[in-house]
Amino acid sequence: MIKSIEEKGNQVQTELRWMTFIVVTLISVCLLTGCGSKQGTTHPNPADASVPKIKVVAAEDFYGEVAQAVGGDRVAVTSILNDPNVDPHEYEPTADASKAVADAQVVVYTGIGYDDWMDKLIKANTATNTKQVVAVGSDLLGRAAGDNPHVWYDPAAMPKLADRLAEVLGQLDPGQAQDYQNRAKSYIRALTPLTDEIARLKQPTPVAIDASEPVFGYLADALNLKMNDPKFAKAIEDGNDPNARDVINVQNDIKQKRIKFFVFNIQTVDPTVKNIVQLAESNGIPVVKVTETEPTGENYSQWMTGQLDQVGKTLGIQ
Repeated sequence: MIKSIEEKGNQVQTELRWMTFIVVTLISVCLLTGCGSKQGTTHPNPADASVPKIKVVAAEDFYGEVAQAVGGDRVAVTSILNDPNVDPHEYEPTADASKAVADAQVVVYTGIGYDDWMDKLIKANTATNTKQVVAVGSDLLGRAAGDNPHVWYDPAAMPKLADRLAEVLGQLDPGQAQDYQNRAKSYIRALTPLTDEIARLKQPTPVAIDASEPVFGYLADALNLKMNDPKFAKAIEDGNDPNARDVINVQNDIKQKRIKFFVFNIQTVDPTVKNIVQLAESNGIPVVKVTETEPTGENYSQWMTGQLDQVGKTLGIQ
């Protein structure tokens, strides 16, 4: 009888030890694998330095801004043109820029003849077929060479780019696809004050303006502002001297007050443009100052809003 009780006691102790071992093992597995967590959170911590980031190269910094907003800490973004003093039309890519494009998994640029140097870097890379390339002008906005290349002034450009980047990054990093989509939506929502301001300033009937260059063109269209003499602006953009007839047309628009204001790209000044700006000021025609590239210390929304503030004042809309 005593022997039987001892045997039973030993058996119970053995079973308890096995149960304890199993429970401890299950707890350890859960801790290591995230047992019980919500679906989609079992991927490596994005902030972990050991997790490779998706390399994104943007030709212009305003595109890089969108890529960073959508990619968060899952991406490493390089913006090649990030100095407002650099003329995008005259930029010559450096060895560092060439290497960045060669190493990139995602490349974003304007295309349609604006940043041809990026086209060359992409084509020079033998691994191009493994990259995700987004040409904003043609891929997202349906523009072609010969159209106004300053497509980032189109209010539809950045929201479309955010959505496309969420799609592209989601393909490269499927476990985080929903996070990319959520961040894209957040970025687009952050542009709401800008789109609201455009709607507020949009004119019920066309308002005539002139410009030194067509930089502001797409935003002008969104505001129902129509350029009286586009040939003058096109010649300046192409680096040519406007013909005498076009210069006289703009001068007469100013003198006879046929335009509401003159749009001046302050990053491109030659004697002809300088004289036109001075003529506008002396005749009481407001001058709205714009830039082709994003000013230092401002994000895209701040940049566009600052220019719209000038337009609002000239239109008498406070």
